[in-house]
Amino acid sequence: MDASRSRDLQPAARELVLTRVFKAPRRLVFEAWTDQELLAQWWGPRGFTNPVCELDARVAGTIRIDMRGPDGTVYPMTGVIREIVEPERLVFICTPLDRDGRAIFEVENTVTFTERSGKTTVTVQARVGMSTPAAVPYLEGMEPGWSQSLERLAKQLTSMKGTGGGVTSPETKGLTPTADREIVVSRVFEAPRELVWEAWTDPEQVVRWWGPRGFTTTIEIMDVRPGGVWKHVMHGPDGTDYPNKSVFIEVVKPERIVFSHGGGTKGRRGVSFEATWTFEALNRHQTRVTMRGVFPSAKERERVVKEYGAIEGGKQTLERLGEHLQAKAGSGTVPAERDFVITRVFDAPREHVWQAWTEPERLREWWGPKGFTMLSLKLDLRPGGIFHYCMRAPDGGEMWGKFVFREIVAPERIVFVNSFSDSEGNVARHPGHLGWPLEILNTLTLTERAHRTTLRLQGHPINATEEEQRTFEAGRASMQQGFTGTFDQLAAYLAKT
Repeated sequence: MDASRSRDLQPAARELVLTRVFKAPRRLVFEAWTDQELLAQWWGPRGFTNPVCELDARVAGTIRIDMRGPDGTVYPMTGVIREIVEPERLVFICTPLDRDGRAIFEVENTVTFTERSGKTTVTVQARVGMSTPAAVPYLEGMEPGWSQSLERLAKQLTSMKGTGGGVTSPETKGLTPTADREIVVSRVFEAPRELVWEAWTDPEQVVRWWGPRGFTTTIEIMDVRPGGVWKHVMHGPDGTDYPNKSVFIEVVKPERIVFSHGGGTKGRRGVSFEATWTFEALNRHQTRVTMRGVFPSAKERERVVKEYGAIEGGKQTLERLGEHLQAKAGSGTVPAERDFVITRVFDAPREHVWQAWTEPERLREWWGPKGFTMLSLKLDLRPGGIFHYCMRAPDGGEMWGKFVFREIVAPERIVFVNSFSDSEGNVARHPGHLGWPLEILNTLTLTERAHRTTLRLQGHPINATEEEQRTFEAGRASMQQGFTGTFDQLAAYLAKT
């Protein structure tokens, strides 16, 4: 937050915890919190509306809600998502603003979702961090405001479950009678809509990003027109082939694509659904892409999610599309000169250096800042796998971190997202710097010459605000010092083995 907007904020200590049980499955309740059209229908006390409700449902995604009271007064609020674990947990910051756009107070909201026997228990923990004197009436009304919001949510969920007749009312606008058998994934890209459309409809580009991480795609035919056929084979990281055939139903350039899909692999039941992809131009440089798959039944949807990992696969597919668009634009939102890069030459063959990075018993001997001791680690070395670890600092404190692997090419290259975490593996803020980016995308390359190995590590924040990007750039000297110490330990370890 800009210092001029937050200069009047003072520490506060207030916490509210509310628990409600809803007669709806957890997936549906979570969707009502993370779909901006649904959120707009129930957010706020009774009698309030939300003429502006914008939500980018991803870590570091922004929130903007303008609530209008019964008397016409508008109450603007901004926010940012700290953590999102579908469909279990949502953490976000809310900052109500005054007429001049200055912060009145800040509150961190932690929402958890647990399901039992078709019902979902939602627990909201709202903790006020900073406030101004103007926050007093807001804080006094926080508990009844949340209670009324959750009452409206209950009515919204009833409407969502009961739209089978296809009747749309103001309270159910934007909802469909297929909610219990849908998978919906959305992402905002830093690219104009025309370029995103081209990346989706050009077969030469599609093969570069289609499918979850570790997958490649071979396209036999892709005829993007109503009635046209798209036949392709997805090749999994374990060598399994997944033949797919789709028929395009609707193609409205550059807004919408609808197709029927069928696919699967030998020895497993196939998958069929109707897919709708929409491309929404938020402005000249940003596009929201939403992929919606409707399955024949809710039971079939759950089977596909369980057997094929369809939700996570959809998210990874959109992540890869974003990376493709960045690369096509010449690194797009993160120019190469803004990356952190460090290079080190080790007196060891590449195979030994690779082993030191990829074998747990070796990794624990050197990873981490100087003076830190590795207490525990778990390493799942595969695309989508996680390296989760805990270290003890010289002062006795514990620090958790994790990698999420995106690409592994032995013994040449590892691409991973690095972040601080908690003991459960959830992404967490830097314990000593709350303005530090949540996630850093790193590319590690190893090249060998004359039995010596050159290591190059290049990283930049992802899903970061501009302020977080500036914080990252200002921390280059600290990162250089930290990685130098870590690589000193790696060099010493390699010299002993």
